[in-house]
Amino acid sequence: MSHHTFLLKKKCSLIYFYSILLLHGCSIFKPIKGSPLYYYTIAATPLSSSCHAAKQYTRNTVLVTQPRANAIYSSTRMIYIPDYYQLQYFTQNRWADTPPHMLHPLLIRSLQNTGHFQAIINTPSTTCYDWILNTQLLSFQQEFLTTPSQFRIALRAQLINARTNRIIATKDFIATEKAPMENPHGGVIAANQATQKALRKIARFCLENSAQ
Repeated sequence: MSHHTFLLKKKCSLIYFYSILLLHGCSIFKPIKGSPLYYYTIAATPLSSSCHAAKQYTRNTVLVTQPRANAIYSSTRMIYIPDYYQLQYFTQNRWADTPPHMLHPLLIRSLQNTGHFQAIINTPSTTCYDWILNTQLLSFQQEFLTTPSQFRIALRAQLINARTNRIIATKDFIATEKAPMENPHGGVIAANQATQKALRKIARFCLENSAQ
């Protein structure tokens, strides 16, 4: 085979190869679709009227500050505990917002629904207020340490007399709820129920201590 014939055959082979690439380019170079992300929120139901039936309406106002949290609870990533001393994140599931941001309006609503306070303020301002409710998120995770798994929320609440700047009471509140399904969706259902329990406890805590 002459050198010229060899080069001609090689050139034809390259042309054929690139033609195949062009014909199938749509499938070869198309971006690979990733797994979809699922977003969830916390929307605990309002506090029932039975909690404040025995309380009188007051003219007191309360400033409810946004909950504080450390870095792992200040993200939209959903945490789960597969075993003791282990912490992991679900890869395809996210919170619609960070837990502190989702909890803030729920804390406000839970106090509003007690009917005990004249006004609930959500940000510090020049407006005078009587009480300050500070909270810190300590736990917010689905735990697979038992069967069924459970969701745990832990909040530290601190009530301050705004006029004297004196801490009236500080207490930790823990609420857990069993997940109806062993997956992130089941954890979200349990998270909403556990959050409702925690909100009720904090509302009672504010009512009892603001009456002093």
